[in-house]
Amino acid sequence: MFNSIANYTDNMKQFILMTIALLSIANAQAQSTAPGYYITQKNDTVITQIKIRKGAFGQTTNDFIKKVEVVDSLNNTKKFTPNDIKGYGFSHNGYKYVFVSKPTKDGSIKFLAPVYEGPNASLYQYGTYTSGNGTAFASQKVFYTFEKPDNQYLFLQNVLVKKSKKQLKEFFKDFPELQQLIDTKLRYWLEINKDIYEIMQVANKLSTKK
Repeated sequence: MFNSIANYTDNMKQFILMTIALLSIANAQAQSTAPGYYITQKNDTVITQIKIRKGAFGQTTNDFIKKVEVVDSLNNTKKFTPNDIKGYGFSHNGYKYVFVSKPTKDGSIKFLAPVYEGPNASLYQYGTYTSGNGTAFASQKVFYTFEKPDNQYLFLQNVLVKKSKKQLKEFFKDFPELQQLIDTKLRYWLEINKDIYEIMQVANKLSTKK
């Protein structure tokens, strides 16, 4: 019996290792391109093809936040980080994606997705996803970058803390009408995204304090 268990364990190990190797090969070979563009530091828009990497099951595996790979008309590949270009975008599977280079709380520059862009303030975000360290639970963290036209920034996360309200009120101190609205928001975790979007809508409809 013990020999049977040992043989079964060895066979399973070999199967797992072989599966990992096959998935790695599939992941390395599965890639395509999507029509897109990138914006240079001089604000020139360059039409190009964005390289899309595919996993073994067809899922996209690009780290769109940290870098982008483009393919020119001569089939040459270039890699850009958020420090190299101002942003990029592409169309894929019927959807349009846009990323812009913006600062984040840890001091680094990342490619963020624009959520709301307005005359008084703009909002950008990126997210991380964890599987829960082997448990059945998963969590998603969303990081927000608020920006004013004069390059003032506020960095928040999708967590409920009293400090976040205070920071938002200070960031929008030029809009007295907004202070009471902020007090009524950010009460429920599932409504954080909706609340922040509503705050941005109202902020961009107001006139700055003289």
